[in-house]
Amino acid sequence: AEIAPTRTNLLEYKEQLEFSIEGHDLLEEKREVLVMHLLEISELVKEKRKVFEEKLRKLYHQFKLLKLEFGEIGIRKILLSNTGKTDRIKITEKGVMGLNLPQIRRSVEKSEERFFFDVLTGFERTRIYDKFKREWEEVYNLLIDVAELEAKAWKLAYEIKKTQRRVNALEHIFIPEFKEIIKYIQESLEERERESFFQMKRVKLNKEKQMKGGVSG
Repeated sequence: AEIAPTRTNLLEYKEQLEFSIEGHDLLEEKREVLVMHLLEISELVKEKRKVFEEKLRKLYHQFKLLKLEFGEIGIRKILLSNTGKTDRIKITEKGVMGLNLPQIRRSVEKSEERFFFDVLTGFERTRIYDKFKREWEEVYNLLIDVAELEAKAWKLAYEIKKTQRRVNALEHIFIPEFKEIIKYIQESLEERERESFFQMKRVKLNKEKQMKGGVSG
């Protein structure tokens, strides 16, 4: 539908343009903050993954030593006795720039937490076992850290993409459209004012002619 070139519409579209420009600036600011946050997290992911992979290699080496000590049957027996006894994970969210980012933590209920090999009695435990357990804990905690960081990175990347789409829509569609409408209304109003001015001038000239004609008659 064609927009009526009225002063009311002119004010309305000027307000919409101002609101769109402010929104565009705020979204740009938000996108920049989110990008910075994503870059920081990406660096952390790289660092944590590197440490995690190194720790995992060491853990595997310790596991082979443990297997030599207890034997394959002994390891299977220990693992089978722990079936279903898994650690508890708590997932919460923290707000950043209006975005809820995941936080993954091990459960605080320590009594519920159980290490796979804790079925061993004090007499059965060895230096190799204790070292394996320590390294297992480190790897497990690193795995949670990496999972949390990667979940944050995915969510941030999605939000950045969504924010960029909004920025593009305002920059390339709404703001230019509102500017065009404002220009059209202003030009129409100016044209109407010029026409009105010439009409008034014409009427005035006609009246002056009529008065002159009346006087000479």
